[in-house]
Amino acid sequence: MNKGERYNQILLSCIDVFSRTNYEKATTAMLAEEAGIAEGTLYKYFPSKKELFLECFRYIAGQLINRYNLIYGDRGEQPLVSLKGVAKSYLDFVKDNPSMRKFLAFVLNNSFDEDFSKEMEEFLNLNIRASEGLLEDAMRRGELKRNIDPHIMAWFFVGGYFTLILMTEMEEETVKDPGFLDKYMSAILSENLSSDD
Repeated sequence: MNKGERYNQILLSCIDVFSRTNYEKATTAMLAEEAGIAEGTLYKYFPSKKELFLECFRYIAGQLINRYNLIYGDRGEQPLVSLKGVAKSYLDFVKDNPSMRKFLAFVLNNSFDEDFSKEMEEFLNLNIRASEGLLEDAMRRGELKRNIDPHIMAWFFVGGYFTLILMTEMEEETVKDPGFLDKYMSAILSENLSSDD
């Protein structure tokens, strides 16, 4: 949802607060102050702190989905290249946006909250369906063995998003290697590549 530049600026400042303090400790007064608005104004945009938090998640998910859609459009005829492009785009995103990286990690670790879990599940399912479709296309093209389960493989691929968050957060040196993504994709797919590759 994009309601204008000011709305997005409020979301970005709130993402920063949530990533520094976490959901429980962030008060609406803190969030409003960081956004440079009165606390009452914050409630004009968002009926509750939870709805604000969920809208922050939707904003991040929307940023990622927009990036992925560009990749799918550019590389639609090369499914494995598209998968690697998605992984690269995601890794660049989490490297370049530490607040959003921490925010995503918080949502994942608080899946006991039904509202957080629902939002995360929708985002993951969208990514799994897209990845599964690319894997099925790669199988049809003979790039992957036909005996793999594309749904399970898609879960491995999308689950790797959180490994990338963790590796980046822990400042794992391997992530800085220019050849990292080739190694990453190889680790996920190597046993399943067609013998023709």
